[in-house]
Amino acid sequence: MSVRIRRNLRRVRTSILSAGTTEHRTPAELTRCANNVVLLSRFYYVFLAYLVGTAHYPFGDAYSGGPPTAPLWPIRLAEQLVGTAWLRHELALMAAGLLFALGAAASPRIFVLRFGAFLHLMLHVAILNSYGSINHGVHVLLLVGFALLFLPGRRSDRRHERNNVRPCLVALWMAQSVILLSYTLSGIWKIWYGRLELFASDALTRILLDRLLAEADEIPMLLPFVAQRDWLAQSMWWMTLYIEIFAMLVVFRPHLHRPIGAVLMLFHITSDLLMNISFSLNIVMVGLFLLLSPLAPSRFSLSGTVRSLPIVGIPFRALTRRQQSQRPQQASRVWLVYDGECPMCSNYAQYLRLQQSVDEFVLVDARGGGPIVDEVRRLPHDLNDGMVVKIGDRHYVGHEALRVLALLATDRGAFNKFNRLAFSSPLAARLTYPLMKAGRWVLLKLKGVERIR
Repeated sequence: MSVRIRRNLRRVRTSILSAGTTEHRTPAELTRCANNVVLLSRFYYVFLAYLVGTAHYPFGDAYSGGPPTAPLWPIRLAEQLVGTAWLRHELALMAAGLLFALGAAASPRIFVLRFGAFLHLMLHVAILNSYGSINHGVHVLLLVGFALLFLPGRRSDRRHERNNVRPCLVALWMAQSVILLSYTLSGIWKIWYGRLELFASDALTRILLDRLLAEADEIPMLLPFVAQRDWLAQSMWWMTLYIEIFAMLVVFRPHLHRPIGAVLMLFHITSDLLMNISFSLNIVMVGLFLLLSPLAPSRFSLSGTVRSLPIVGIPFRALTRRQQSQRPQQASRVWLVYDGECPMCSNYAQYLRLQQSVDEFVLVDARGGGPIVDEVRRLPHDLNDGMVVKIGDRHYVGHEALRVLALLATDRGAFNKFNRLAFSSPLAARLTYPLMKAGRWVLLKLKGVERIR
């Protein structure tokens, strides 16, 4: 029973979390990812220092109205320990925060500097929200600072550097998790409090009209345009719900880090232009830890991105598993026998790239003869009816050859991507191949080339 439970949990983890798109990385690649995490933390603390230095932490202004009316627990604890006189020293607080932030940017492996920068930020957020209202604009910045506290310390020898890879990646995962969790909670909140209007065709339109009344003095740029088009508003509403609800799963799907990061940044820019709701700090955090994610693939893969999408990618993952199950046996050498006088066949053979598992891809012109051609002639197949692929002791002819080559082709390059998408399905190859044969016959007629004898 326990073995079955573990197997089911492993299947759930693979299908829901990683979606079968996780790439295996070498130790050198993981070490490079860990170094990039440290580099991202430097940028984070440089940005924090910029916020402190440009007076984005107005301790004096926040405290000028009098003592906090509803102090949060950090402020209440500070009041019990040292009183409230320290809040009046705005320049000293700004200087301390600037020193900690710049120190952490220069040496992010020193825990005291990171903790000092986080403590300064937490006190700012606490005093800012201790007057009866809550501002969520700085919470993501604070949570990311807490995640970066788990970066490992400085080690000199290489053995300890290798041991630091996992703590660096854990700190990255924590930072990404707290960022994306905020969007998932926002999506759940929208569904729970708007469940009666969830399927209404004008849900977002009514929200925009209410916003228009509230922002009568300063109408957002995009609000009139979107409010007059219910189909556009409803599409944006459903897209927002989809992205926010499933945002947490992006942590476990590296193919989605950069695409979803770009979409979330565009979402905040659109919200500012549509409803005057600005989350500029979220844009920076999403850009740092998702758009520049060290765990994202080095090359963008459209197929990997689509397969990683929650719910939407289920049929594409099923199609990929079916293709992998139908993939022919691996062989060190693959022969392709084709008509060298046919321009379409020649171009297809030259542009085709097979997987790295195939050591040698041999192109054989059927008109030139040879042992492979003689072997193919003994098959119940006319070479004028199409190409032949030989893998091991097995021969694939016609549309089967086209499908086998599509399954063995790589997903790099526009030609190979189109080839896999168009011909990897048996039905698609069977329907398309007669058209290719007709095109080959027309080209040979125009060139005046005779049939293969």
